[in-house]
Amino acid sequence: IPGGKPSHDSDRLSIGNLSIDVSEYAVYLGGKKMEFTYKEFELLRHFAQNKGIVFTRQDLLAKIWGTEYIGGTRTVDVHIRRLRFKLGEEFNTIIETVRNVGYRCRE
Repeated sequence: IPGGKPSHDSDRLSIGNLSIDVSEYAVYLGGKKMEFTYKEFELLRHFAQNKGIVFTRQDLLAKIWGTEYIGGTRTVDVHIRRLRFKLGEEFNTIIETVRNVGYRCRE
């Protein structure tokens, strides 16, 4: 990962050619640093730490937005759509929609 700062493996997560540096709050796609909002970063980190596990929209709201969040579950859909757009075609299938349930990270 670019930056020159030493980083521990436990501080790095990956999904395909996406690398997440948790200690720096940085995301790299193919070595290029990407810009994400705090919630987008937290969603990516959560998926990378829990590959293969299906999360309902409600699960994700509670985990990322907190139990006090009042808005609707469609907020999750909007953030997933933004992530997919920023990350490109490959991630349309890596962050997988599980019909009538929620989302999961494949790999």
